[in-house]
Amino acid sequence: MSYQVGLDLGSAGTTITTDRGVATRARRRHDAPAREVAQILGDLASRLGEAPSRVAMTHPLSWPHEHLEQVRLDLIDEGRADVLFVPAPHAAAIAFDDTVVLPEHSAVAVFDFGATAADITLLRKQGVFLTAGRPERVDLGGFDLDDLVVEHVVAKIGTHSQELVQSCVEAKELLGSYPEVRIPVVSNEVREVREVRLSRLEFEAIIRPSVELAVDALERVVRAAGLCEPDVILLVGGSSRIPLVAKEISARLGIAVMRAPDGAAAMGAYLEARQLEPEPAEQPAVWLPEPREEARPKRHLPTTPFIAAGLLAAVLGGGWAAHEAMNRPEVETTSVELAPAGTALLPRI
Repeated sequence: MSYQVGLDLGSAGTTITTDRGVATRARRRHDAPAREVAQILGDLASRLGEAPSRVAMTHPLSWPHEHLEQVRLDLIDEGRADVLFVPAPHAAAIAFDDTVVLPEHSAVAVFDFGATAADITLLRKQGVFLTAGRPERVDLGGFDLDDLVVEHVVAKIGTHSQELVQSCVEAKELLGSYPEVRIPVVSNEVREVREVRLSRLEFEAIIRPSVELAVDALERVVRAAGLCEPDVILLVGGSSRIPLVAKEISARLGIAVMRAPDGAAAMGAYLEARQLEPEPAEQPAVWLPEPREEARPKRHLPTTPFIAAGLLAAVLGGGWAAHEAMNRPEVETTSVELAPAGTALLPRI
């Protein structure tokens, strides 16, 4: 059975969407897009028994035409000449519209705060989603926020290690759900384990200048839109899960803010791939009328000489019988009453 695939090649990981669900796999920063796409599709073909019939992948709106053409040529070399390219903000808006069904001519601002950058795009729904205004990109993302947290913790304890960096990254992600995180610190010199407490308020104070830069760009895009002001701001990307982001946007713009579910861009790409190959419609049942029963023509007996003679005899015989009945003398009839039957006695033996 044929199936479709939507791919979102993010900086931190690649999200894969099919009709069987959504999955994410780690991605190295310098992996070639075409090679990774070929590997993913090869894995799917091995697991599902056949290659996908349609594939769509997202790409940053900032990619120049020359870069897209190079990726397309690389995909042809990998044996995938039919991959559809979908801009990432459009894919996220398509997935959002599939859930909430935005009114026609409404506008949505996609705030994609990912691992390496913040991309802001204003889209207007006119049958399809069209870019309105001028998008902006801020080269500031989740990796930069990780570095800020690491620097803050290292300044506190005066030591640095790869394990500490990983713990700081995990702490940043947890602070989106917890008010405080305890970061373990292992000292190799004295063989003891300490911990550093990092609260959400402290974390927000560290990253606030960076978040404000991204929100500044969003505010410029919205103000430049004029009458095409967005009805909703859609938050996309891992860094947009930080509570400070939504709070800062609401305080600045006063526009409804909604966070897209994880894998929204990949889902939008999947919907575009599925649209190219819609499900076969059921064949309507054809009603055939029952055959009409033709009226049977009346059969006329052939009037041969023998049959005519027989008919004449029957008519004459019937008339004669009627004449005899009329001339027959009347006979008086009386009724006879029979005595009631007696009881029969069986003979004694």
